[in-house]
Amino acid sequence: MRFPDISLPDGQHAMILGRSGSGKTTLLHILAGLLTPTEGDVVMDGQSFKNLSSVQLDHFRGQKIGIVFQQSFFIQAITLSENLAWAQRLAGRAVDYARIDTLLSRLQIANHKDHLPSKMSIGEQQRASIARAIVNKPSVIFADEPTSALDDFNASHVIQLLSEQAEQEKAALVIVTHDARIKSHFNHQIILGS
Repeated sequence: MRFPDISLPDGQHAMILGRSGSGKTTLLHILAGLLTPTEGDVVMDGQSFKNLSSVQLDHFRGQKIGIVFQQSFFIQAITLSENLAWAQRLAGRAVDYARIDTLLSRLQIANHKDHLPSKMSIGEQQRASIARAIVNKPSVIFADEPTSALDDFNASHVIQLLSEQAEQEKAALVIVTHDARIKSHFNHQIILGS
């Protein structure tokens, strides 16, 4: 697969569109440092990913990148609040329960902070995934197909939530999707496999 050069200034929002199998998720994983490209490089906040060991890249990702995956991937044995606390610990940050409570309130799921993830609806888990992605105040938020399983109303709501949270955190936002319903939300669009 070959991907176009992409440049995204601080705070800008972009959508990467393409059919299933066009490489959208692969590109997102490369941009987030989860996969290594065979050629080329990813540079974020002036840091080349090529120059980082896997441990350094993990630490950098925890500090600078928030990811909303297609599936929630929560630790099922601990509460929502503790899941967010672990995201802070794994990034080498001190646990900030005040920030966790603020995020959960902003996303209207504060009443679930002491619940296990399995006790939450799919929509609530999706909002919890957004909270986890931004708990460490990342420079970039990546979202992989965040609306694929949602009806029109909830798809629009999730995109609005992601955009609002990115703006409040002053983070760049990159959404990878094949969902044409949300194209109108983004001026900057990159189309793969066209």
